[in-house]
Amino acid sequence: MRSRILHREDSPQGPLLVEQTGTLRELHFDNGITQSVIDLETPGRLPLAANRAMLAHLLFGQRPRAVLLAGCGGGAIARWFAVRSPTTRGTAVELDPQVASLARRYFEFPPSWRLAVADVRDHLAGTKSAYDFILVDIEQHGRTPDWLAQPDFLVRCRDALTPAGVITFNLVAEQREGFINKLLAIRQVFGQRTLCLSIPGHDNVLVLAFRRRPALASLAQRLPARMAHWGLELDVLLKRLRRENPPGSGIF
Repeated sequence: MRSRILHREDSPQGPLLVEQTGTLRELHFDNGITQSVIDLETPGRLPLAANRAMLAHLLFGQRPRAVLLAGCGGGAIARWFAVRSPTTRGTAVELDPQVASLARRYFEFPPSWRLAVADVRDHLAGTKSAYDFILVDIEQHGRTPDWLAQPDFLVRCRDALTPAGVITFNLVAEQREGFINKLLAIRQVFGQRTLCLSIPGHDNVLVLAFRRRPALASLAQRLPARMAHWGLELDVLLKRLRRENPPGSGIF
């Protein structure tokens, strides 16, 4: 099926491209990475496998009451939450005002969510909110910024979580040493309450960090109901988590 370009513009981070193929609308950044994809006809579906993997924490807990997205992109995850969990209070923080504008104009960013154009470090420093889930999905010039693994930022993230909260970091793992150093920094703040999850076809690795250890009892029994509710391949994600996190390495 032939795609068409809906919008193209330059930004300080490079070109931004909105493209549509059939009912799928995509946001591309200058590095060729597809940042967001939405299905215009099915808002309760996340077409991008990477976006679905970012929600692997839903294996372990109940419906989040408050969510923070650090790095909005097209806002596909916010749109999905608004359909799958309309009672969830959501905030997305996006540094680039051009990207935030595209999320509203082309990607049906939900009006029930707040979209703030700001640096997430400033947002966390000034907020009194407590979040059940935080997703940190930030790249600068094709890599994970070093400040993301600084103790002061990680402590702010931890302190912004509810007691049973979880944060997922999307880390670019091009260089093994750099990734390991960031993982160790996260573990200094969250202990060994972490899980790593690869994203097939990507250099990125997700790190899930829990404020307290999640309960694993009856996980298998609850899995079918959670899969039905969220519409995610949580069984596949669980198998990958167990394979990539051997016993004694963290949660398992």
